[in-house]
Amino acid sequence: MWEDKAFLGSVLTSLVLTSLVGGALGGALIMALTNTVLSRIGLRSGDLTARIDDLCRDIERYADIGVHVWSMPTADLGVEGIRLRSALYGLQRRIEMWLDLLDRESWLFRFDAGDDLIALFEAVTGGDFPEANRAADPARCQDIQRRAAGLIVAIRRSRRSLLHGLF
Repeated sequence: MWEDKAFLGSVLTSLVLTSLVGGALGGALIMALTNTVLSRIGLRSGDLTARIDDLCRDIERYADIGVHVWSMPTADLGVEGIRLRSALYGLQRRIEMWLDLLDRESWLFRFDAGDDLIALFEAVTGGDFPEANRAADPARCQDIQRRAAGLIVAIRRSRRSLLHGLF
């Protein structure tokens, strides 16, 4: 009789241990699978935040260079003006590529302020920007900074919450 109880006790103990070990392994497996899936589809919160921060820094640099170029007549810029114009066009392309990458990579980021982006690009490189005899334009400098600030706010608002991204 006691042998039956001992047998049942050992079976019960092994079932409990198996359940605990299996549960721990199952939990670890689910955690690893979830981390892999999330990293593959670009949902890591820190990564998305870092990329948005990089994009916003590029926009700030773009605006700063644009203000520098428009705060002086073209003749006063000389060779430095050529370098600054090249930097502006390079940053403009980089900003476009960042937005495209973020929009494609993460369903937690949806950029819908394309008009603000175009307005900033037009404020910096539009009009008589490439003219050799262009005068300084303080009003345009203010417009560039205002548009850049608005665009940065729009980009930061483009980040959606997880629940908003699901529905």
